[in-house]
Amino acid sequence: MTQGPAWPRRDRLACEHTATWLELDPQTGLPCAIGNRELEPVPLATTFGLLVGGHERRGLYGVLEYVDAVLETAVRRTGPVLEQLDLDGRMYTVPLVVGGWRGQFRYRFKATAPAITWDFVLEPGPEAPVLRDVQITLGVTLPDAAQWTCQAPGTKIRPDLPVADLPPKLLLHGLGGDRGAAGVLALCDEARPATLVIWPRSLTEKGNATVQPTPAGVQVTNSTRLAAVPQEGLRLDHSGVALDWLPQGWATTRAGLAGWIEDLGLATPADRAEWTARATIYEVQIGRSLFAGGAYVYEPYPDMAALLADLPRIRSLGFDTIQLMPRQPFPSYNVIDYSDIETSYGSETDLKAVITWCHEHGMKLILDVILHGVIDQESIDAVAQEVREGPWAELISADAATIAALHLSDDDQDTLAWCRHILDFEQAWHNGSPAHHPLLDQAPDWFTRYSDGRVNGVYTKAFDLSHPGWQRYFGDQMIWLVQTLGVDGFRFDAPGYNRFPNWAPRTAARASVQELGAVPLFRELRRRLHALNPQLMLYTEPNAPLFRQDMDLNYNYDEVWLPDSLFGRGGDHPASRVRHARDLARWLQDRDAALAPGSVTAHHLDSHDTFWWPLPGAKWRREQIGLPATRALMTAYALAGGPYMMFVGGEDGMVDDVAAMGRVRAARPEIGLGRHQFGLDGLGGLGELDGLDGLGPPAADNLFVVRHAYGEWRSVLLVNLSDQPLAADLSAGLPGPWEDLLAADTARAGDAIGGKLELPAFGAAFWIPVS
Repeated sequence: MTQGPAWPRRDRLACEHTATWLELDPQTGLPCAIGNRELEPVPLATTFGLLVGGHERRGLYGVLEYVDAVLETAVRRTGPVLEQLDLDGRMYTVPLVVGGWRGQFRYRFKATAPAITWDFVLEPGPEAPVLRDVQITLGVTLPDAAQWTCQAPGTKIRPDLPVADLPPKLLLHGLGGDRGAAGVLALCDEARPATLVIWPRSLTEKGNATVQPTPAGVQVTNSTRLAAVPQEGLRLDHSGVALDWLPQGWATTRAGLAGWIEDLGLATPADRAEWTARATIYEVQIGRSLFAGGAYVYEPYPDMAALLADLPRIRSLGFDTIQLMPRQPFPSYNVIDYSDIETSYGSETDLKAVITWCHEHGMKLILDVILHGVIDQESIDAVAQEVREGPWAELISADAATIAALHLSDDDQDTLAWCRHILDFEQAWHNGSPAHHPLLDQAPDWFTRYSDGRVNGVYTKAFDLSHPGWQRYFGDQMIWLVQTLGVDGFRFDAPGYNRFPNWAPRTAARASVQELGAVPLFRELRRRLHALNPQLMLYTEPNAPLFRQDMDLNYNYDEVWLPDSLFGRGGDHPASRVRHARDLARWLQDRDAALAPGSVTAHHLDSHDTFWWPLPGAKWRREQIGLPATRALMTAYALAGGPYMMFVGGEDGMVDDVAAMGRVRAARPEIGLGRHQFGLDGLGGLGELDGLDGLGPPAADNLFVVRHAYGEWRSVLLVNLSDQPLAADLSAGLPGPWEDLLAADTARAGDAIGGKLELPAFGAAFWIPVS
């Protein structure tokens, strides 16, 4: 075996712009330690692997598998470290070979945090195999690991979680993820203070990362999902991982996160119509959805005429925007023909009457539209057979008690629910669909494919959202819907649903480009739609920063787990859950801090998503956590800031509370348009609140607080998220006098006198200054 050159024992990379430095392994060029002039270094055990070769196979439920693929991790450095001085820092380049590919590690140093970016470049060698993924792992050894905490904004753990309480595998969604914030991980030793930042990030690939506890500390694995077929002249650049080792605590680090996002060129729309941020949205369903093999049917509006008749009631509850779902049970959340309004939504004549009524009464209507693919009998028959022959088949008809006894993970429960959904809707989808969708023949390049030419998809024939022809087609259809119906905007469902590369010839040189194809689609679509009407709303499900650039608001998918966590309904790892109101406020504050300034999230408790997946008897939040807790959490979400959405029927049992929420939202512009400060931070002396006169548990844990400010408008939301009365003297931080806008509307509201608060179990108050 030929040995490589004898490189220096270790390379220490540093830059005069920052106190942070990096040590590299001399043979691989991989990081082996990170240090700072003010801190002891932290050892790193890193690997860089290419998943290569193999052949593609459809796995269970649309997962793309690579049979016989090999993870190549034998990185070999092939030359000296080269140094380049830039205007704002230095870049060090390390040449390498791995798995038949050659390339470079590029370590960029700059003055602002995160100080180091570890990028890489890959080019195929003469006999390079197909690249399926690039996987980076960083094993972190933490001295005195017991005193470290983990901060991962927007993920399924609470803030300030001890590293010892990490779940077995924590998922970090990246900049283009379906849920969460920016994918930043911070490991904090507040005793020093010190913060180690590990930020897997990419503007070009969706990627995802996992965090796992180890005996020595933690391990972070970043699956970049970068994929390509080798060809002459190919060069793949990827932004890899950002790193820093900072002599500061989490609060200081968190304050800089928005700037990190802006440094990447990510921002939110400057032309957002004011009404979109204040919208109070009622999600409505025309037709019937089917559950439990047809034993449970939900049909709030049999037809569009029934919705028209109900609009006065909806408006009286304070809702000002109708979100119209696709018609159920067919075509449901599948594409048949965007221009077929009757099939997609219901009677066109009655829909126009609904829109006219809304506009005459100061309301808006947006359409829920689908992007992931077309449905036909070929696709639904194939996936239904897959479900019947799959490992979950025997549990599809099982009752809740049987399933609960199995202690399934959250992911397994989601998969089982998806299988039930496919069979519940199978007959309606088959009967309504063409045998073979005509678009497959009219525009075959618009679909994602395996290397052998077969169309891919989860349960539909999946669109390649990156295809410019499909993007123009989709944009034309949206403009036509606005011109034909006069709708006020769109909610774009599941633009990231097709979580696999497109191995068709057009995209083979970077097959992974398909997964983020909706990002440029939305950029151009916003330009076209706002040229038509600058007041139109654009709203989508994914809520990571890449999908906020051209959206007025984003869905709160990342918040869906919080009610169960807050009220102790299980979950995979109870030790890491959000435990109480103070945790919830901190979680929301941290999540928002890790987004671009101006990001707007539409909160919801009940949506068609939360309703569809559980078994009958546990479909509504009120069935899951009880009506009193649902009332309180609805008030917390609805008045916490930004838009609020509710699925039709979510108001049952708390109509008066919903109406009170609607009146407050309509009267107070700061809820939609202002700045929102969560929790007790900054209210000097209130961090250790105790109940007054023995009236219940410590207020600091159970009191959910949000302070709003917009110009001269000021207000404070206070919600008791416990089943015990709560009392506290807030006059040190909120001296008053105050008026409570909820006091006149509900017997459970608190009574505020000069900053002294008393709330019953699950009670709420909304304070405004007395002028």
